[in-house]
Order: sequence, then C-alpha cells, then structure tokens
Amino acid sequence: MTKTEKNYLESIRLLGGQLKQAFKEAGKLKLPKAYGSVSKVVVCGMGGSQLGADLVGSLFSKEVKLPVIQVRDYNLPGFVDSKTLTFLVSYSGATEEVLEAGRKAKQAKAKMVVIASGSKLAALAKRNNWPLYKFEPINNPSGQPRMGIGYIAGGLLAVLKKLGKATISINQINQLNSSVAANFEKYTRKAFANQLARKLIGKIPIIVSAEHLLGNAHIMANQFHESAKQIALYFPLPELNHHLLEGLTFPKVNRQNLYFLFFYSADYHPRNQKRFKITQEVLAKQKIKYQHLEFAGNKLEQSSEMLVLGSLLSYYLAKINRVDPNRVPWVNYLKRRLK
Repeated sequence: MTKTEKNYLESIRLLGGQLKQAFKEAGKLKLPKAYGSVSKVVVCGMGGSQLGADLVGSLFSKEVKLPVIQVRDYNLPGFVDSKTLTFLVSYSGATEEVLEAGRKAKQAKAKMVVIASGSKLAALAKRNNWPLYKFEPINNPSGQPRMGIGYIAGGLLAVLKKLGKATISINQINQLNSSVAANFEKYTRKAFANQLARKLIGKIPIIVSAEHLLGNAHIMANQFHESAKQIALYFPLPELNHHLLEGLTFPKVNRQNLYFLFFYSADYHPRNQKRFKITQEVLAKQKIKYQHLEFAGNKLEQSSEMLVLGSLLSYYLAKINRVDPNRVPWVNYLKRRLK
C-alpha cells in the first residue's frame, strides 16, 4: 500500500473527526448581530467542496429552520438580498466560480460567511471583514476536498446553530463521529466492501436513495468519479419512478452495463419503502442486476454508515481499476486549459 493510499483510508477514518473539529471551531466565530435577521440561506460551492452541504441538506432537513439553496455556478439566484445568508465554501479557497459568486453576493448586500482552508477566498473575506472559518485540515491527510466534507458540513451546522437557525446538538455530532469510527473498523475488518466493489467491475453503478440519505448518494457518485475514475449516476426515490423505469429499455446492453445500489431505510415514508420493493421487481423483470442495502440504527447512524461504505467502495474500485485515488489528471487538465 502506497503512502497516498494510506492517506486516503485515513481520511475516511477521520471523517467524523473533521465534523467534530469544524463544529467546535466554527462555533467560536463572531457573527454580526444583523446576521440574525436572515430569512434564507445560499451555499455557493463546487465539486467536493459542496458535498458537505448535500449532507446537511438531507440529513438535517428537519433541524435546519430556513430554506437552503445550493449554487454550483458563477451566478446567483435573483432573490439574493440583504436577508440572505450566503456561504462561500471552497476547500482550497481558490475556486473561481465561488469567488465570482462572492463578488455578486456582495453587490446584492448579502450577509456573507466564508469557509475555506485559505488562499484567495480567505483573503477576500479578510479584505471585506466577512466572518471566516479558516480550517486547518489536520483530519484529512489525503488533501482531497471530496474526502474532507466534514469541514464544510461542520462549519455550516455550527454557524446555523449559532444564529439560532438550526437545532443541532453536540451529542448529534459526537454520535456521528463515533458511528464513523465504528463503521470504518467494521468494513475494513470484513471483506464486504471489497466484494461489493468487485461486483461493480465494468459496470455503471446507479445509486438510489431517498429522504435523509439523498446527500450520501451524491457524495458516493462524486467519489466514484474522482477516486475510482468510474462513471456513476444517482437518482432519488420517488422521482425516478416517474421516468427512469422506462428509460432502462434501451440500449439493450443496459442489462450488462448497469448495476443498481439501493440504499433502503425503515425510516423512509411508507410509500417510499413500498416503491423500493416494486422498483427492484421492475429491474428483475428487465434482468438488470442490483444490490439491496439496509443499515441499522437511527438516521445519523445510517447516514454515517453509508458515508463510510461509499468512501471505501471508491477506494477499492480505484485499486481494482489500478488508478491513484488521490490524482485527478483530467480535472487538473481542464483547470490548466482554463487559465
């Protein structure tokens, strides 16, 4: 095992530590009194830096008391104004889309908070006297944003809690931390994750989840792409039932190329639980392979287990595909060409 591979695995083990570190540190930010009057939230971020917001938006949808809109672009929605809390999130601090969105949010007189490890975004925050959570990524030795989502998620939750806009307790954060550690030990001790990864050799994984596990599905697909260099798609139930089932008919090679991963929960709406079963019946009739996965525990424990399993799957797939999970040559090529 190479040093970079060890660092990747260590980042998975420390995901809960990232969340705990960020929640504690960002909770000490001094926020202007006027920030308490915000009525909506916009999170500007790209790629792995936005995944923490995906996790917060689905797992803590009941605890967050304001509408949260994620922006993955240069432009902002027209409703952004002085009543909008705008988070500028960038793991590196140099994401060009986020920097431009920040300038536009400033023009709209939005209330700004920056979450970054440094670079241009941190400098922009200091020049404008915006609240800045500049994290030291000591719990992400891989250095990859998609493996450091705890910093963004913890930072978002801490600020929202401090403003009285989210009912998040330190007990919830501690539970997530403990669950991540326990699941990492479980899945690295047993062969299940490696065996499941081998079922995905030469396949296009289709990740299906619902409700509190939706953010996890996006995280998993992103990690498959960047780490394993393998295309993956994700779809939410019940939405996919209204179109995707018909789209499986062609091309006929779908039955050879696709492999569905269903992440089921007994906490889903009863109708969604039934939809999972019937959707799998449809796949069986079309001779498309799938795996049904269900996790024990409460919603926090289910989400943390899916987070660990998905991260480990991306690692094992990278090993199978004989690629370095830390290198992103095509993303770097595109960035060089943009310059």
